[in-house]
Amino acid sequence: MGAVAAALPLLALIFVAGCGGSGHAATGDGPSTAARTATKAHTTTTASTQTTDAVANPDQFPEFRIAMDEGIDYLDPGLSDTTEGWGVMWNVYLPLLGYRHVSGSKGARLVPYLATTLPRISHDGLTYRLTLRDQLHYSNGAEVKASDFKTTIERDFKLDSAGAAFFLNIHGAEAYAKKPTKLGIPGIVVHNADRTIVIRLDEPQADFSNVLASEFAAPVPADAPSTDTSLHPLPATGPYVIRSYQPKSGIVEERNPEFQAWRFHGAVPAGNPDRVTWDIVPDASVALHRVLSGKDDWMSYYQVPIKRLHAIEQKHESQLRFFTPPNLMYFFMNTQVAPFTSRKVRQAVNYAISRSSLKRLAGGLEGTTENVLPPGYPSHRSHALYRHNLRKAIRLVHESGYWHWRKKVFVWNHDVPADLPFTEYLVDVLTRLGFRATPKLVTAGSYWTTIGNEKTRAQIGFADFVQDYPHPLDWFRLLDGRTRTPTHNSNYANLDVGWVNRAIERLTRPTKQTRTVSNRWAALDRRVMRLAPWAPFLNQEETDFFSGRVRLGCYVNNVLYEFDYASICVKK
Repeated sequence: MGAVAAALPLLALIFVAGCGGSGHAATGDGPSTAARTATKAHTTTTASTQTTDAVANPDQFPEFRIAMDEGIDYLDPGLSDTTEGWGVMWNVYLPLLGYRHVSGSKGARLVPYLATTLPRISHDGLTYRLTLRDQLHYSNGAEVKASDFKTTIERDFKLDSAGAAFFLNIHGAEAYAKKPTKLGIPGIVVHNADRTIVIRLDEPQADFSNVLASEFAAPVPADAPSTDTSLHPLPATGPYVIRSYQPKSGIVEERNPEFQAWRFHGAVPAGNPDRVTWDIVPDASVALHRVLSGKDDWMSYYQVPIKRLHAIEQKHESQLRFFTPPNLMYFFMNTQVAPFTSRKVRQAVNYAISRSSLKRLAGGLEGTTENVLPPGYPSHRSHALYRHNLRKAIRLVHESGYWHWRKKVFVWNHDVPADLPFTEYLVDVLTRLGFRATPKLVTAGSYWTTIGNEKTRAQIGFADFVQDYPHPLDWFRLLDGRTRTPTHNSNYANLDVGWVNRAIERLTRPTKQTRTVSNRWAALDRRVMRLAPWAPFLNQEETDFFSGRVRLGCYVNNVLYEFDYASICVKK
C-alpha cells in the first residue's frame, strides 16, 4: 500500500495505486435505517422456544463527522489500495479474518471475522480450511455464501486489481489470471451447504493468513460487476453500509440493518455512531478549522500543520494523539548500477547522511531509523550501524575506487513538494563524497513505474513505504532478489544476494510469528543493512486531532487501519 509495494515472481506482488473517478453521489442498497436504531436483535431458536435478546449500547450516539483529505482512490474493496480507502471500508466489508479493534501491537493479532475460527493449516503449509459463520447476510438481506469468497477472488483478477497479485500463490490462480474460465480458480474449493472454504497453495506462504485478512479478500455478492463500484457501493457485511459517495464532496455511512454484532463474539464492534459522515475538504488548514469549530469531530489523514502544532498541543492537549503507523522513508541504491555496485559506496551514503538533519527537513514529527522493519513490530530491534561520520564515509569512497567519479549520479524523486528537500539534501551529501550529483524529478503519477522499470537504471533516489499488512514479509519482499521484474519492480535496490533470498524463503514457511521467528527477522534486518542496499532515515509520526465533544477513553488506533471510527465515544 502507499507509495511502494512488493513484487514476487511466484506471488508477483505488483501494487499500483489507482485513481478514483468523479461523478454523482451513489445510493447504497436497501432502505435507510432510522437514527439511533439498535444493532439487530440476537435471536435464537430451539425446538420449542424462541428468545430475543437485544442489548442496548450506552455509547451509541447519532452522528460522527470527519474532515477528510482527497486521497481516496476507490471505495470498492477489490480496487482500493490506499490508507484512506481502507480506513473507510474496514468497518463496511469484512474479510474471513481480520485484526483486533485495539491500539498498539495487539492490533496486529488476527481474529476470525466472517470465518468461525482462524484457518486450519495443513502440516506442509499448503492447505487452508475455513468455515463461514452461520446466518450471515449482506446489508441488502442476501445470504453470505462460501462461494462468494471464490467469486470475490476471481473478481479481483477480472478487475485487474492491485490486490489480485496477493492470491497468485493459490493453485491455478496464475493460469486464471492469464485466461479466466467459467470453472474459476481450482485451488479454491467451496461448499455452500456446510459453508466450507478450502484453499490450496502452490508453495508455503507465512503471511497468507494476513492476505485473507485484506480488504481484497472481503466477500462481496457473486453478482457484483467486474467494474469499479465506488459510485454504487456494494452491499456490506460489517457494522456500517456506505449509503452514498460523492468524490471531492463526501461519504455517508449508516448502520447496516443486517449486522448482528453478537455473532462475532467481540471481534467486530457493533459501532457507536449511527451515522458517519466524511466531509472531503481541500487542505489541512480547513480540516483543522472545522474540528476547532465543532463542524467536524476528527481530522482524517490530514496532519495538524506543523506551524500550528505547538499551539494546538498547548491549548488542546487532551484532544490530540500522536502515533507512528508502520512506514519508512529511505534512499534506495541500485546495486546493479555503478557506483552503487560497491558495498563501500552504499555504506558511505549511510554514514554520510545525518538522520537528525533529515528529521528537521521533514518538520520534526518523525523518528529516525536505520532499520528495514518499523517500530511496533515484534521483530523490530533498533540498531545503530551507521552513526553520522562524514570522514569515514569519504574514506570508504576512496577505498571503493569511485572517488571523484567523472560520470553524473542522478538522484531520483517525484515532484511532491514535501519530499523535494530530501533530494536536495542527498545531492549535497553525494557532492561532498566526490560525485557529480544532480536531481532527476518525475511527476508523482509516473514516478514509481519509472524507477521500477529496468531500462531506467535509476541509480539512487527517494522512496517510502507503508505496510500492506503487519507482517515482516511485506517489507522484505522489497529486498528479495526473486522479486525483481523488468517492469513494475518494487525492489528498487535490485538486491539479489543468494543468502538473503534463502533467508527470506526460509522465513516464508512458518505460519506463526513466535519469538524465535521474530528474532530471526530481527537478525536478518541487521545483516541486510550491513549490505546497505538502502539508507533508511525516518519513520513518520502522525497526529489524530478531535473536537472537544469526543471522549478519547474509547480511542482506538489500529496498527493497520489507524483510527477506528466505530469504537469512538462522545460526551453526553
